[in-house]
Amino acid sequence: MKKCHLFIGLAVLLWGTAAAVGQDNCWVAPCDPCGIAKSPFTFGGWVEMGIYGNSHGNRDNGPMHTDSNRRTDFLMNQLYFYGEKELDTRRGFDWGARADFAYGVDSGSKQTFGDETFDYNWGTNRHGYGMSAYQLYGTLGYKDLSVKAGKFYTPVGWEGSASKDNFFYTHSYCYWTEAATHMGVVADYNLTDRLTLSAGWVTANDSSFKNPNRNKAVLAGFTYALTDNANVYYNINAGKQFHDNLDYFIQSLVLEWDVTKRFTYVMQYNLRNDNWRGGASTSTYGINNHLLYKLNDQWTAGMRVEWLRDNADYIFAPGDYYGLTWGLNWNPCKNVSIRPEVRYDWCNGATPFADGKRSDQISGGCGVVVSF
Repeated sequence: MKKCHLFIGLAVLLWGTAAAVGQDNCWVAPCDPCGIAKSPFTFGGWVEMGIYGNSHGNRDNGPMHTDSNRRTDFLMNQLYFYGEKELDTRRGFDWGARADFAYGVDSGSKQTFGDETFDYNWGTNRHGYGMSAYQLYGTLGYKDLSVKAGKFYTPVGWEGSASKDNFFYTHSYCYWTEAATHMGVVADYNLTDRLTLSAGWVTANDSSFKNPNRNKAVLAGFTYALTDNANVYYNINAGKQFHDNLDYFIQSLVLEWDVTKRFTYVMQYNLRNDNWRGGASTSTYGINNHLLYKLNDQWTAGMRVEWLRDNADYIFAPGDYYGLTWGLNWNPCKNVSIRPEVRYDWCNGATPFADGKRSDQISGGCGVVVSF
């Protein structure tokens, strides 16, 4: 209960700050020619809810489709609030900060369960709902260099933990080989107009600064603009976890290409290696492809084609996992996105569907995101 009060208090404080700096207080914010102060802070959020089901009639839709417990129910995935002061170093030194808090069935996978500290088990109940500080960090920067410290989303991969930024309601298999969040310090440097380098130290995967398990890892990568319409993202996350009993290495390579004004192609390759002290060594790797086509200002069609080789138990059991997902994004107005989808999954080597009885499955559902 005390943690719930803390969450509410922080939310009130952030919104109160926004109201205060939104007044004519030029000592805290830059002024426009009319003499009215503009707040350097932005605030917003969204709520995502939806329902998902499968052709077998099971309450469990199979492994790793969404961040929730995958029940065939109408669920609120994320009730999300954020406050941010963006870093702007065009004139030299600047500072920034961001706080993201959310409640819903997605939140358990964004808590610091890697060491069971900080926001672990905030508001968790038997229905799978919980609360998490998705991000909580500050930034300092000077010209081409910036440093971020705190809890933040992983840069590894293409899909994000914030549902508003994803095309599909469900996730790819590659998504599950990555961490959701890190806590640590990372520096970014714009080496050229096209190349940005990043490197830092974090408390491994989904862990906090308390770090009783001595988790420690390197987080590094680069972003390179091949052309004005194509970007490459490469990131690695490598270190130790669980009292040095696990050495892991994760890498992700992403190509994002706006082929035309309407057609976008995304290719992602992930590799994860795990070496347990005195135990097994496993390797999990896969590729997914997103093909997105904008039909008009309101409708976008998309398809995801994926394969993942699981030599461990990240998805369900060792095997080759395949998935085809078809979906639409309908934006009837600026703040509403409706996302129906259908997907077909099959596996060679395991039976992850229909309570462990089948190797394939047709499933589908619809998610709705309302932004504010």
